[in-house]
Amino acid sequence: MENRRNYYRLLQVQPDAPIEVIRASYRTLMRELKQHPDLGGSSSHAALLNEAYKTLSNSTLREEYDKKLFSRYTKQSLATNTFGHHMQPHQLCPLCKAPPTRQAPPGQTCSVCQSPLQSEEGKKVADRRALARIKRNGRVYYWSQWPQEPREATMIDISPQGIRLLCRHQVKPGTILKISGPDFKASAIVKGLCAKEVNGERLHAVGLSFLAVQFESSRGSFFSTTA
Repeated sequence: MENRRNYYRLLQVQPDAPIEVIRASYRTLMRELKQHPDLGGSSSHAALLNEAYKTLSNSTLREEYDKKLFSRYTKQSLATNTFGHHMQPHQLCPLCKAPPTRQAPPGQTCSVCQSPLQSEEGKKVADRRALARIKRNGRVYYWSQWPQEPREATMIDISPQGIRLLCRHQVKPGTILKISGPDFKASAIVKGLCAKEVNGERLHAVGLSFLAVQFESSRGSFFSTTA
């Protein structure tokens, strides 16, 4: 029978966790938390942890597993939610289209791709007067589909309503992105782009409007919130 356990949950890591985090979590579970059979742990549970680690630590096996995991949640999203009601497109994760486990409260993220989900409170941001953007440089990573290896971009400026990025790849207007920054994560839609030359390199300046954003710590003009 096919094992339908979620390897990411078994190893207590996020689906976009790098191999270093996966390795560290595996070792912590086995040694420090004594999940290894030699330290008193269950042999059957240790076998599952070993299977999960073997899969997620191998890039080829992980890619195949991610596709199966993504396909499983996508099929669920196109069917019904846990209450038997047909899910409307606006109720699904904007990136991977998985359904929320419940009505999304402020701060909830997708259980599949970890993109911030827009809540009823978050929709109010569209009615607010635009706030000034703050110039800010920094490296961010983005995903235009799931599963996918993250791509790197440079932040130009940011506000509670949106962000501008410099990236090497052209992203079409209307594309939904998951963005992970040094102290925030967001789901956003591309509103516009233009070519820009920086130090002799042709890049793309991309303007995005947040669908949902979580600022993780108080810094400068921003505070911990979900837009």
